[in-house]
Amino acid sequence: MREIIFDEILATIENDDIRDFAEKCVDKIDPWFWIAPAASSGRHHPQTSLGEGGLARHTLSVVRFLNYILEVASIQTQFTSRERDLMRVAAMLHDCKKSGNQEDYEENKQTKFEHPLLAADFVRNMGILNPEELELCASIIETHMGQFNTSKKSSIVLPKPKNKYQILVHVCDYISSRKDVEVRTDKIPEYKDSDAMKRMPTSTEVILPDINTWKFDFGKYKGHTIPQVMGLNPGYIHWAKKNMEREPAKSLLQQI
Repeated sequence: MREIIFDEILATIENDDIRDFAEKCVDKIDPWFWIAPAASSGRHHPQTSLGEGGLARHTLSVVRFLNYILEVASIQTQFTSRERDLMRVAAMLHDCKKSGNQEDYEENKQTKFEHPLLAADFVRNMGILNPEELELCASIIETHMGQFNTSKKSSIVLPKPKNKYQILVHVCDYISSRKDVEVRTDKIPEYKDSDAMKRMPTSTEVILPDINTWKFDFGKYKGHTIPQVMGLNPGYIHWAKKNMEREPAKSLLQQI
């Protein structure tokens, strides 16, 4: 997954020392990142970002959007080569702590609301680049949630994007998270014949959890599997099949 997804990103970085920095950051990403979906609920991301490896595919789509925008001459000239690279690195790492560290993930796979701050500190602690560039990269990461900077479940208020670097990366993340915007990652030419690519979900194939072990993490039947709920209240399952939009519940219900 790392080679399939991140080699494409690293190849777009213009400066050798920043590419080296990015590679060192990737080496330190927690193992959970490579298998996690972009969101546990599935409410705010397209199908291509769900299932195993969804978060990595979402990350690739964010950087692709960024690179497409930076190809526009009138926009490209607003940034130096190093600023463009720092935005690419920020986009690449913006969700690297979405579920915290490996121990956090194993305890609770849910999104950590403060993940932009955790990922920003991850970059700051890497060193290597000069302090000004490290801080620019970190500040882009910690503001990537934009106006979605508060939560009823947390007292933390995330900083909002203010400068052109922060705003551009936030916009790319926002667009790539829309449910009706899908970026294909199943036909990357360099890897189309690799075993890893053959195992990757395509834009229409999402690896779902086992219907017999997956449990609702919301609603009146929280903690129950779908077969258990079917036994308790078949009417609820029939209703849910027609009305439930949350993934992976929506797709699993279609198996009943």
